[in-house]
Amino acid sequence: MVKQWKTDTCTRYLTNDKKNGILSCGFITRNRNDLPITIRHEYYNCIVLLQGSGRLVEVETGQTYSLMPNTLCQQLPGKTYSLIIDSTEPWYEFYLSIGESTFHSIASLELVNLVTPVFELNLKPYLEQWFVDLLSQLKTTITAELPEILFNTQKLLINLHRENIVNQSKDIETIISGTKHMLYEDVPLEDIAASFHISYEKLRKLFKESVGISPKQYRLRTKFHLAERLLTEGYSVKSVASQIGYHDPFIFSRQFKKYMGKPPIHFKK
Repeated sequence: MVKQWKTDTCTRYLTNDKKNGILSCGFITRNRNDLPITIRHEYYNCIVLLQGSGRLVEVETGQTYSLMPNTLCQQLPGKTYSLIIDSTEPWYEFYLSIGESTFHSIASLELVNLVTPVFELNLKPYLEQWFVDLLSQLKTTITAELPEILFNTQKLLINLHRENIVNQSKDIETIISGTKHMLYEDVPLEDIAASFHISYEKLRKLFKESVGISPKQYRLRTKFHLAERLLTEGYSVKSVASQIGYHDPFIFSRQFKKYMGKPPIHFKK
């Protein structure tokens, strides 16, 4: 990624409800004179620190977390934080904001790490390029296509959480957690198993013992519950089908009805 050390951001709204409709991202430069600042959002916000160092303080508990390059810092809806710059080195961050309801939907599927607000990332080049591309898309996309950008934003957030360095061990809990993350995307099941150096049959057995359903069933559940939420928010069947990876809305409708017991149109407002 070409490092243009300047602030460049974009904020759009999918609905008039800013708390749940916000979609925002971009690059921000700061200096020591800008901070400390107190942060309290109604929506979910996270930053990836690209340069600089500092601290995040949870105001309610007094808990302090160190910030350094390649760390992700989360600010959960309704919580108050202080952000402090420790060094004279220029501060450069990429931030991402999504609505509270969208965040809670992702969190309910255990696709994000809520154990700690700060963790170190394995910041791969594809993620850095994704930052640049997402900002460009958000600036240029017409309003009617913003739901697709929101879906892309959720995928980026999930991928960032997948690259949590703390979770790189190969114990069963990590395998299950990592599998859940990858099932959110269209990664072939065999490739998911291979990433943990086990066979798919071994992964299927471990996953079913832990979660109660197979990886394939979990993927369908994740997709169709996301589809249900989008339908109830008013998006068209065609748009929802596209967002969860179906090119043919008729195939989507048939499989949705088979899994959910009712056709997609039943869930639309």
